[in-house]
Amino acid sequence: MADIAIIGAGVVGVSTAYMMARRGYRVTLIDAAGAPGSGASAGNAAQLSWAYGDAMASPALIRHLPGIMLGRDPAFRIGWQADPDFLIWGLRFLANASPRRWWTNTRSILDLAAVSREELATLLRETGIAFDYRLAGKLHLYGDAASFQAARRAVDRKNGLGIEQRMLNREGAEEIEPALRLYQGEIAGAVYTPGDALGDAAVYCRALTNHLVREYGMTTLLGHRVCGFRTVNQRLRAIRFLDRDDLGVDMAVLAAGPGAPLLSREVPEARAIRPVRGYSLTIPLTAGSPRVSLTDVKRKLAFAAIGDRFRVAGLADITAVGAGFDGERFGALRTAASSVLSEFKAASTDETIWSGERPTTPSSQPIICASRRTRGLYLNIGHGMLGWTLALGSARRVADLIAR
Repeated sequence: MADIAIIGAGVVGVSTAYMMARRGYRVTLIDAAGAPGSGASAGNAAQLSWAYGDAMASPALIRHLPGIMLGRDPAFRIGWQADPDFLIWGLRFLANASPRRWWTNTRSILDLAAVSREELATLLRETGIAFDYRLAGKLHLYGDAASFQAARRAVDRKNGLGIEQRMLNREGAEEIEPALRLYQGEIAGAVYTPGDALGDAAVYCRALTNHLVREYGMTTLLGHRVCGFRTVNQRLRAIRFLDRDDLGVDMAVLAAGPGAPLLSREVPEARAIRPVRGYSLTIPLTAGSPRVSLTDVKRKLAFAAIGDRFRVAGLADITAVGAGFDGERFGALRTAASSVLSEFKAASTDETIWSGERPTTPSSQPIICASRRTRGLYLNIGHGMLGWTLALGSARRVADLIAR
């Protein structure tokens, strides 16, 4: 058996560790945090969006770009940076926003999501781990007739791929989710996807890590930050840390999400990633909370009932690495959520707030490849807002790549 290190213990890293352990590798899971699922996985939207792999760079977003650049769009914010990588990323993002490229990217993401869905079914059968997983279905809510009709082409294309989506008026959406009768936002129409699911990504990370330690003898190195790699003739020999001795390995997979750019001097591919910061607020579930997952397209809000909790997630702030929590932006999330659902109006001692960086590429497609610089090092990074959805599919792809 070969020794392989997985750097990153979020949903992508833990899923990669699972895939490699199943294939007979001796796995060491590494993360700077003290527990799995502590970063971007800790408070994400919880939605497993098998049918919504839409790339962020799109013609629709470009139409809103003037307002975004002037700071008038409440859902998006750009933190301008005097950084060549930021400029290059932005130009590539714009190049990916044409109708043709948007669909090419979206189609590739949907294909990867389908692989993830298959692998999740296998994982649930094999491991029996619990993480509040359920087939919830999802409703995308459109605030005006023009945006709702514009969604029809994408729905038709997805139907052509065998993905079940239906276009509904407000009354039809309320029949599926009666809580929408009290929804205070505009609903000109909705797209319903009955096959989408949800689950708690942080609980998944912890439960699957425990399973791998118990059943496969996986080793964990949590609370230790990777600072680089030791190579011989450009072949990986060891992982270097800031706070402990080197770890000798045969191979490694970098799945550190937003932490990957910190290693860009040794992993130049990571320069193609920018952090897109998001926020979430989780409160106790009430009798009136929606059970179907909701996405308010106009406000860029995602709502999910996770076990006995109810969560709203949203905002997309293109920032510098490590920009941190912004109380003003979190306030914008609460204001937007409370404008449509009264549950979020008052602060509560039972609420949990979160902010995290989603590592995003200009195309929204993750980077799954062998390192150009270091033999034995592989990359599984850049999943953006779809890390939870794409985790197991990208884990299988990187495992297949290593096996070649």
